[in-house]
Amino acid sequence: MRRITKQLVELMNYLAAASIIAMMLLTCADVLLRLFKHPILGTYELVGLFGALTIAFAIPATTLSNGHVALDFIVEKLPAKGQLIFTMVANLLSLTLFALIGWQSFIYANILRISGEVTLSLEMPFYPIVYAISVASILVCIVLFLELATPTQKGSTT
Repeated sequence: MRRITKQLVELMNYLAAASIIAMMLLTCADVLLRLFKHPILGTYELVGLFGALTIAFAIPATTLSNGHVALDFIVEKLPAKGQLIFTMVANLLSLTLFALIGWQSFIYANILRISGEVTLSLEMPFYPIVYAISVASILVCIVLFLELATPTQKGSTT
């Protein structure tokens, strides 16, 4: 299960990197084409959508590598057992939050799909992006669940 989860996290991380590259190329192309009075229609919309995908797809990798903001300066003063308890409570709260985000994003994506909501300029549907956010949130939940299932002391390897 851990191996499959890690592979999915790596795939999402590559997708996040691809989104950043797409934003960069699109922005550069738009700036260059503006010099010739031919801007790319919908650049602002696409950069926003790619930004949402970048953030959503990067969170599972950040969670897996424990790269998120932590209260290390406070937690490290606790005894080892206190650190473990703090980490477990924080992971449980994070699991709850991302489960809610995943669930509500899925519901919202269904609403957007049914209503046919699209972007203003390009008339692209929003719902695939929101489904992607939901999937990424559920993957974060899996990572956190695995962390909770096998807690480790700070500084040890998993």
